[in-house]
Amino acid sequence: MKPELRREQMLRAATRVFAAKGYHRASVSDIIEAAGVARGTFYLYFEGKREIFAELVDVLTVRIVNCMKLVDLSPGAPPWQDQVRTNVIRIATILAEEKELTQVLYSHALGLDEDFDRKIREFFDNLTDRVEKAVRLGQQMGLVRSDLSPRLAASHILGSTKEVMFRMARGELKLSVEKMVDELTTYYTLGMMHAAEASKTNRKK
Repeated sequence: MKPELRREQMLRAATRVFAAKGYHRASVSDIIEAAGVARGTFYLYFEGKREIFAELVDVLTVRIVNCMKLVDLSPGAPPWQDQVRTNVIRIATILAEEKELTQVLYSHALGLDEDFDRKIREFFDNLTDRVEKAVRLGQQMGLVRSDLSPRLAASHILGSTKEVMFRMARGELKLSVEKMVDELTTYYTLGMMHAAEASKTNRKK
């Protein structure tokens, strides 16, 4: 098997193990067994479970960051609401595809492992920073209320979305990605957007 495929095999196995047992109770032996590889093979690629978990989070972060596109207000561009919706669908689709890792990120307790805690904080801080930049850009464009605190708004968006995605990953919410995105984007935009933009959106319904 090619090295990149072997690495992917072990990453997938680790994701399943972490989701089933939790990061703290999972062991390298569990991952090796799930992947069906020799112990020596595992250590050719990773130093331990912390390193394989860190790579899983890093890969997910890159996928999410790369899928987010800036809103284009140039003539002929799609309506900005549609662009925001498309961005959210891209992110939600990735998290839905990675439902096991989503469960690990959203549900496992902090305070038991310093490296684990740091990686989780890095992931959510990165997402919060990206959403905050989007809110600030919306304010500069005159689409988002200027009285909003961008950091508070970003934290609110991320916090409520986290809960929805976690429950979807666990199968507690039976919603399609599109339905979930429509509900959440309507909730966020009507609460955050400039009054003139909110009026336009309401008139379209």
